[in-house]
Amino acid sequence: MVKFVESDTTGLPKKRQAVAQACEKCRRRKKRCIHTDPKVHGDPPPVVGSPPHKLPEAEMPQQLSPPVHHRTSSKPIPIPTPTPTPSLTTGDTQPPVSPIIAQNGGADKRGEAHSSAFYGDLNPEAILMEATSLCSRRDVSAPGGVGIWQAPIPPRPRTQSSSVPSVQSSSRRAVQDMLRSYLWNHCLPCRAPAADYAVLRRIYFEKMNPIFPIFEDPATSPAPDEPTDILVQQVISLAAAADPEAVQYLRVSPNGPLLSRQEFCACLSNSVLTTMDAGIVTDRVWLTRLSAALSLYTQPTNAEEADTPALLNSRAVHQMHTLGIQMAVDDGHQKRDMIRTIFCCLWALDRITSAFYGRACLIHERDVGWDLDDCIRAQAPPFRLLLTIINLLDKVISLYRPGTRPSKPVLIELPIFEQMILDAEALRMPSYCLASLEIFYHSVAILSTQSPGDITSSALPNPATNSRRSLAAERITSIISEEFAGQLSYMPFIPYAVSLSLSVSYRKMRHSKVPMFRNRGKKAFRKNMLLLKSMDDMFWKSKTMVVMAEQVLNEMDKAVASLAQENGLMELSKRVEPAPQGERSQVQSEEVRAIETAQNASEVGSEYMLFDAVPDLDVFGHFDPTFDLGAVDAALEGNFDFGTSANWFDCQQQLG
Repeated sequence: MVKFVESDTTGLPKKRQAVAQACEKCRRRKKRCIHTDPKVHGDPPPVVGSPPHKLPEAEMPQQLSPPVHHRTSSKPIPIPTPTPTPSLTTGDTQPPVSPIIAQNGGADKRGEAHSSAFYGDLNPEAILMEATSLCSRRDVSAPGGVGIWQAPIPPRPRTQSSSVPSVQSSSRRAVQDMLRSYLWNHCLPCRAPAADYAVLRRIYFEKMNPIFPIFEDPATSPAPDEPTDILVQQVISLAAAADPEAVQYLRVSPNGPLLSRQEFCACLSNSVLTTMDAGIVTDRVWLTRLSAALSLYTQPTNAEEADTPALLNSRAVHQMHTLGIQMAVDDGHQKRDMIRTIFCCLWALDRITSAFYGRACLIHERDVGWDLDDCIRAQAPPFRLLLTIINLLDKVISLYRPGTRPSKPVLIELPIFEQMILDAEALRMPSYCLASLEIFYHSVAILSTQSPGDITSSALPNPATNSRRSLAAERITSIISEEFAGQLSYMPFIPYAVSLSLSVSYRKMRHSKVPMFRNRGKKAFRKNMLLLKSMDDMFWKSKTMVVMAEQVLNEMDKAVASLAQENGLMELSKRVEPAPQGERSQVQSEEVRAIETAQNASEVGSEYMLFDAVPDLDVFGHFDPTFDLGAVDAALEGNFDFGTSANWFDCQQQLG
């Protein structure tokens, strides 16, 4: 047994104190005597044969009772009572310290009477105490020492009237307590009335929840006024607000005015985020679900909130790891299906966030206990089809990771979408849900043809790359604008697909040398821009893309008008008399159409006359020098690269 001996300031061990002789009564009872213990009385031990020490009159107790030495006695041992000292904070007096407390290990107000505590070097506390405490000193019993001695620290006096939270209460808990009244008065009441919510709930569970089933569909809520259920209602209303049918039901109070999508979504998003941050919801399963749903459906309102969806996804993954949802459970587990579905939702959301916002994946297959293929097969057909597309997206993401980009174009083989529908047993899905997932499939097809090692633009890309990319972009535009206009499941991957189609048309318009292809690219670019403009109040990314697209078209039309004047087309137009719409000749219509395109930036015209006169003309080279064309190129062409999609808010700040 090792016993550590205290040392003095010079490093030498302290001398052992002489043991005081027990009193006569304790010697007879064969008990340990504490009546002459200097640590209890604070006085030196009495010398045998010396007269008893007399106390001053100021320190004499008013009444002395004979000492009782039984252990079970509740009477205090008669000791000198020190003069009470006034408190610095309250002015009250401090009660004297009982020797029973000191005997039982309590904190003595006179710290020098207590022994220092020893902390060995193997104790992690020793490192922190030696670095931060002024009351610690190094042990010198061996070369280098084996630990530190920590002097006792007297506790701070507590005051009853202080309004500051106790030491045990953390700052987070204090903030949560202050926010509760605000939440119940402002955030939680911000929800759609019952009649409006019924419509929004129907839209969500018909069009969105089958594709991404993060919430269950209970017939009735057992506690409709509970905070968790209120948050679920707010998130469902937020997701359903993107549907065109929900325009007439966007209210946040029974008699309140009808709000725009942007106002309605901003109110709900801020309320849900504030409530979740306040810590009212303590169920980690519901925190996981709410964070995942809010990450998918929330839309930033300004540049400072652009990374909020990615942040919410990381919170959901954090809760998943805390609960161990990524680890497989036994077949007989009561909630096996629910746990597996939540895990699949989080895995899909993690890949979507990686593609949309240029973030690293947080869930890796090597850390997952589930068999991913078995999890996908166990889901409902709509969700199973989405997970199949996400599985393809996961393969595409591997092309864009740093350090793994090949130098030559890479083409990932993709299955036919019709075959994927058959494999997922999704034939009975509504057509609008299939069309929405087909749009997402074509988005993955566009990304799978990108050559990560060759980002530079080229007029003649790889044949297979060009064919797949062009066909996928045209299908995206056709489905949204013609086949299922206003009928889709308007989830966030819809505007993302249109933005990819816009980038494809921009590259054709920007780098093609053939006037016919350049004009075709411009028409497709304008069409995709109008599609995004129709969704700019639903999705924030649409608004940022529209800002850049409109400025590019305006600058392009200005350049075409200037070049038309330089090449004499304006004089030619003066000699052509405008004929009625049905009586124009073929030549006149072409000339007039070229002039109208140079004069009016909002009309889709043709620039054949200008490009026939100057075939190798670069319109983009005649842009206004103050227009930052490089930033537009980096944003629109970099949309194919996952690493740049996280900087949309920077582009919006630069372009206004």
